[in-house]
Amino acid sequence: MATKQQDQNEENINVRDRLTDNVLDLSLMNISKVPVQAIKPLRRATTLDLSNNRISIIESNFTDLTQLTQLDLSKNRITFICDDFGLLTNLRRLDLYKNQLTRLPLTFGRLRNLKYLDLQENPLNPTFKKLIGTCSDTSDCLAAASRAVEFMKQVERRVLEDRTKERKVREAKEQRQQEEKLKLEVQRQIASEAECRSTVDNEPEKTEKTRRRRKPVTQGNTDTNAKEKTAAKAGHKPIGDGVSSGLRHSSMLWLLVLLLLIATYVLYTKHSDVLQMTRDGSIRESRDAILEEYIK
Repeated sequence: MATKQQDQNEENINVRDRLTDNVLDLSLMNISKVPVQAIKPLRRATTLDLSNNRISIIESNFTDLTQLTQLDLSKNRITFICDDFGLLTNLRRLDLYKNQLTRLPLTFGRLRNLKYLDLQENPLNPTFKKLIGTCSDTSDCLAAASRAVEFMKQVERRVLEDRTKERKVREAKEQRQQEEKLKLEVQRQIASEAECRSTVDNEPEKTEKTRRRRKPVTQGNTDTNAKEKTAAKAGHKPIGDGVSSGLRHSSMLWLLVLLLLIATYVLYTKHSDVLQMTRDGSIRESRDAILEEYIK
């Protein structure tokens, strides 16, 4: 309930009524968030007093107030200031007394016009505190501003260099990964092309093997055709065809055939033993040839 009431109070603040000449006094207003959008149109408000409030964060939109030359943020609860705070290049005086800051924004070194800085009673790094020095009087605050700006310039430069190195390392790593992917892709492509060439080279061998397997049949057919052609050219005809033709044309041929059959029978009877021996030898030779073919 209290939080809602506070937010309502902040919304009801009439910023313009708090402006006197070039000074906008918003101190002791119990606000927790800087009303940037209400302040921005007030271009003549170059001095802004936000002291003694409950502000904890200076957000990035605060850098819209580029007209500021003096800023008092003392006695708040600020733990964080946006890193682009250095865009307020017109700022000459900055009071951060009694807050909860542990570090300054990275771009703090860009505040080239800063002449006064009070960082007392902030939980800053002890080394940084020692480097910047105390702000016990105006002279110390002037020196603190100069030292802080110079030191933060070096910090930002170093951070940017490290980020650049990291980016280059990351880009180099990504490039190596891309090169590895490309290399693998090329290797796969080469392997694929080699496989295709191997298939094409083996195709003639398959064709030759097929031709060889078909050759005996073709050769047999060729021999048979050659014999038939030779017989045709020589005028020879099969015996059966000749006998049939002779029977059709002349009965005399039947008598000749009968005589030939009788003569053949007589010869066959006399030489049966020789024929049997010849038949047995042929069978053995054929069997041996078949065995040799399988063995080969």
